[in-house]
Amino acid sequence: MLDMGFSEILLFGIVAIVVLGPDKLPQAMRTVGRWYGKARRLMHSVQHDIEKELNLLEMKEQVQRELDQIRAVERDMQQQLVEMRKSAEDIASTKAQQGQSNPAAQQPAQSIGE
Repeated sequence: MLDMGFSEILLFGIVAIVVLGPDKLPQAMRTVGRWYGKARRLMHSVQHDIEKELNLLEMKEQVQRELDQIRAVERDMQQQLVEMRKSAEDIASTKAQQGQSNPAAQQPAQSIGE
């Protein structure tokens, strides 16, 4: 988090002893430690929340892509259904026209033995 080496920490400690004195230094270090802990927890919490939001956003995008694919398949299926109905109607009308032009085709074939 903080890029501090041993020499910086040592310098900080010496300045703290000079400024605060040896009697107030332990209390000040405890206070600084608490603040540092709170800051780390807060940063961890914020980082966790951001990761959660990013995952949620990715999931929403994935769901949207899946819904788009489903809608495309649905459109294709509806188009094929319309084409199949049209083909069935064409076949039915062709059979009806054949039946009107050839009445013998409508009579069942007689067997040879009759």
